Amino acid sequence: MALVTVSGFPCVGKTKRSQELKAYFEDKLKAGEGGPITAVTIVDDESVHVTRASYDDSPSEKPARAALFTAATRSLNPSTITILDSANYIKGFRYQLYCAAREAGVRVATVHPVAPPDKCKGWEGERGKLYKPETEADVRFENMMMRYEEPSSMARWDSPLFVLPWDEEVPLEDIWLAVTKGEKKPPTNSAQHRTKPPPNTMQILTGTTSTIVQLIISHLQAGGGTTLPIPSPPAAAGLVLNLPPARKPTLSELQRLKRTYESNQMAAQKTGSKGAGIWTEAGVASGFVTFLQMNWGTA
Repeated sequence: MALVTVSGFPCVGKTKRSQELKAYFEDKLKAGEGGPITAVTIVDDESVHVTRASYDDSPSEKPARAALFTAATRSLNPSTITILDSANYIKGFRYQLYCAAREAGVRVATVHPVAPPDKCKGWEGERGKLYKPETEADVRFENMMMRYEEPSSMARWDSPLFVLPWDEEVPLEDIWLAVTKGEKKPPTNSAQHRTKPPPNTMQILTGTTSTIVQLIISHLQAGGGTTLPIPSPPAAAGLVLNLPPARKPTLSELQRLKRTYESNQMAAQKTGSKGAGIWTEAGVASGFVTFLQMNWGTA
């Protein structure tokens, strides 16, 4: 039904506001005003085992964001309001969430609790006993304040935006109407026209390429020539691989090319690129043979 992204400074009251929203939404459901909505869930750092130390540097922060993104997008469905209670301070991450919500066909809203930085720092100081040593908490707090990219009502991925000053009442009813009656953004054209691969995509892809690599190794070990007929299955009848005439490809080279081809195929599917729908054994075999020959200059 909806994704509510909560974004704000450290210790500005994001969790408090998230809990207030959840309680209000659940009261609406109990009163029978939710229609198809049956649940309200909060996804936060604790629920996906993201520690505060994850925000100390970029290498540790990336998997933390990935965990939050995965948990949030998994809960997107027509009967659930998902509240993402985390820093969410990078606008690129909020844009990713917006795109995922569009593809899932749910509404979006951004809730932005605000307070003066000095007040946030004071609240952080009151919680300082939770951090050891305290200097680490100070550095982390300052880093996150400096890196914060404030939501903007002018950005489509932050809209509708609800700014919540720390000393004012939360417009709970307005937020409820936004997530239950507001405009739903349709999926992007690429998402709408993307052909989904079959469930056994990876098995077909890796199984077919592994078979061809093994055929090449066996052929070379047996002293075979520069042409290798690929049997059916996995290939269609008449598929022939032309090997390099002046050298024998090594196993490590073949494995590297195999991984590259598989990565290219999966990336093409995700972006809906041309040829991304080729997932049959024969199609993969033909594509892999062509890929090998192009790399060797034997096409």
